[in-house]
Parts: sequence; structure tokens; C-alpha cells
Amino acid sequence: MARQIRRPQQIPSHPLPAAKSIRDIQVGMGLPDVEDLKDEIEGYWDVLLGRTPPPVEAGDLTLMEIANAYYSRAMEVHALIHQAEREGGVFKGSQYYRFRTGELRDFIEVAKRAQELGSRRLTQARLEFDMEAQEAGLDWSG
Repeated sequence: MARQIRRPQQIPSHPLPAAKSIRDIQVGMGLPDVEDLKDEIEGYWDVLLGRTPPPVEAGDLTLMEIANAYYSRAMEVHALIHQAEREGGVFKGSQYYRFRTGELRDFIEVAKRAQELGSRRLTQARLEFDMEAQEAGLDWSG
């Protein structure tokens, strides 16, 4: 009996839920062709490197929120390519394989570091807020 191999193009996209999403940042879905993935990731690079404005403004949370959304999407793509490799639709040396081990891996590292920087910025903002409150004689410790 021949085994069905699901090709990367057959990995389904998940429809957006009817209810409000837990994220305000929209990212791609599913596993499009490699050129579309390259374009998607390049758009994310441009935002994280400050070349284009962020898709949302969340004050001190902006960098962390955006970096986390982009990191999550990149890891989803990474996992979908791994799934296609396991199922026999992607082979070592193919475009998807080279994308996963090349620019996607690099982007994942940058998005992870941007998320950490966003977290540090949030911590710094909280410290500044607490210091100002203490100087004003306010006690937030409860």
C-alpha cells in the first residue's frame, strides 16, 4: 500500500476565530511558498529593526508584544516545515529546508532577543514609575 505524502502546500491554514483574538498583531498563516515566507519575514525584520512603524502602539509593551507575535509566527513556520520534513514532503537541500536552517533561524534569534529587550524596557519603565511614586510619597506595596 502506497503512503500518502502531504506536501507543504497542503498544510491547512487555520481560520481566524470569530471572537476577539488574544493578539492585536496579525501575522501570516499556514505554510505558503518559500518566496511568500521570505517576504513575510522581511516585513517583520523591517519592523523589528525600526525601518517601518510597528503595526500597533502599546506604549512600553510595544516591542515585547510585537517581537513575541513575530517570534511565535516564526516558530509556527519552523514547526510546519519540520512536520512536512517528517511526512516526506520536504527534503534536505530543498528550498524549505534551506529557508528553515538559514534566514528563518536567524530571524528567530533576532525576534527572541527583541522580545527580551522589550521585557527589559518594561522592567525599566516599572522601576522608574515606582521611583517616581516613592518620591511623591505614594506607597504601592499595599
